[in-house]
Parts: sequence; C-alpha cells; structure tokens
Amino acid sequence: MVTETYINKLLAPIRRRITGMLTRAVVSGIVEDLQRQNLQVKMHADESADNIERFQNYGMSSYPPEGAEAIVAALGGALSGLVAIAVEDKKVRPKGEVGDVFLYHLEGHKIRLTKDGQIILTAQDVIFEIANTFTISTTDVIFNASGSFTIISPDTLIDGPLHVTGDISTDSGITATNGITSGSVVTGSDLSANNISYLGHIHKDADNRPTTAPE
Repeated sequence: MVTETYINKLLAPIRRRITGMLTRAVVSGIVEDLQRQNLQVKMHADESADNIERFQNYGMSSYPPEGAEAIVAALGGALSGLVAIAVEDKKVRPKGEVGDVFLYHLEGHKIRLTKDGQIILTAQDVIFEIANTFTISTTDVIFNASGSFTIISPDTLIDGPLHVTGDISTDSGITATNGITSGSVVTGSDLSANNISYLGHIHKDADNRPTTAPE
C-alpha cells in the first residue's frame, strides 16, 4: 500500500534538490586574480562553500566587500555546481527615486542617472586618463571652483573671443598678431612693437643727433 509517508520519503531527495537550487549566502572571501571572480560564502546553518564562480554582466565588474549578501544557485540542483548570480551590500546601497540608476562605491562616491536627463557625479577627486582626444559638445560649460582652476598644457588654443572679468597676470609677455585694444590705460615696465622697445628706442633730432630714451 502506498502511503503518504512513503511518498514523502520518495520525494524527499527531489524536494531537497529543488529547494537548494537557490539560496541566500553571505560573502566571506573574494578571489579576484582569476578570469572569473570566485567567492567564499557562508550559507544556512553555518555551511560554507569555496570557489563559487560569480557571474557578472558584460562590461561591468565589481569587488564586493566581505559581509555582502549573495544569491547562490546550484546548477542542475547539485551543490558541487554552485554559482553566484547576484551580490549586493544593502548597507551602502544609495537610495534614489523612481527610474534612477547608480554606479557606486562603498565609500560613498557615485554616478547617478536621474530624471530630466541629469547625470550627477559625486566624488572627492575625478581623474580622466585619456590617450587621445577629450571632446565636450554642449551649449554652455560652467566650471565653479571655490579654489583655483589650472590648465597644464604645452599649448592652449581658445577659438573665439575671451572675456575676463578680473585682472590678467603673466610670468612672460603677451603677444598679439593684430592689435591690443584697451578701454583704459595699459601699464607695464615697458612696451614694444615690431621688436622695438618704447623705453629703449631713440630718434634723430633736426641736427641728426640721437635723442635720449623716453623716461
């Protein structure tokens, strides 16, 4: 006679394989120097597992901290085929609004894609390492620096009028292909035109004698 106990006993191995196909785990170690990142995890009842391959989406890679949570799948229902399909540290996940997307670090710096076409970058320092050209195409660019703005370049070209609301100082000279126009007085230790110094040049008087230099 087939009883309920007999059926449960018969189905128990299948039930265990099905319920064990997906489980929660806590990351206890990371191996990063492999082609695919491997995790060490702790599962239910303090059961641990090593060499868990972590599958990540193409073009994205992250190094989760220890203590992060993972969803582990047993391929084919076998514990020998465990893989991690998702890893998250809920303690440091940034909170956003509907539709927001974040790329974030546990220290708090992040890139946020939010509504109205805005991208918000929050960081202590930003470093661009670009081998060739860095192009920005936009209507307006605003650099709002509370300290200073420094350009380090062997040659700087500004294609268009330059409007400066403060003083201009230089450690060298100012050269112009055409003229230099000022609505006020241009001051300096000396002025030159066509390589002729204003203070250092002399003329000939009516008797063909050299004049003294301007004072």
